[in-house]
Amino acid sequence: MAQDINGIISGIEFTGSKTKTETAIEISGAEFVSEDVKFKHQALSKSMQYQCVAVSEDILFAFQFSFNDRPIEDHIFLLCSNSKAFGNAKVIYRSPEKIKCTEEFNGDLKQVIRSKEVTIKAIDIEGWKQTEYSTSNPKESCMIQHAIDVLELKWV
Repeated sequence: MAQDINGIISGIEFTGSKTKTETAIEISGAEFVSEDVKFKHQALSKSMQYQCVAVSEDILFAFQFSFNDRPIEDHIFLLCSNSKAFGNAKVIYRSPEKIKCTEEFNGDLKQVIRSKEVTIKAIDIEGWKQTEYSTSNPKESCMIQHAIDVLELKWV
């Protein structure tokens, strides 16, 4: 894979696309042990972090980027507030306390009732390891649950 002068894989570009017709593809076990896949996803994470500075978004998704003009369809999102990128994220704990989240995707704005605190199990893209991540921050909790729903086509 070719690299540019910044160490990012050449060919990764931000498209900004917010159309999603298929569920995101989870990173498989075979891919997880591949150094090429690790490198590509870590480069994507760096590109996402860079793009967060340029756009006014709370979350960026892999499908908003392309690699050699092909959309990236992996189950990856990045929280712009803390530059954490997660792959294959699943909520494994939801607090019983609920909050009202105001969420937007592709121009649709909705209020959704969600858990105030969540814990996810995911791949930490930067460290390339399985991790659990918990948040008691209501805004971050809303963003994480929203991101997973978007990637799984469950956000209605």
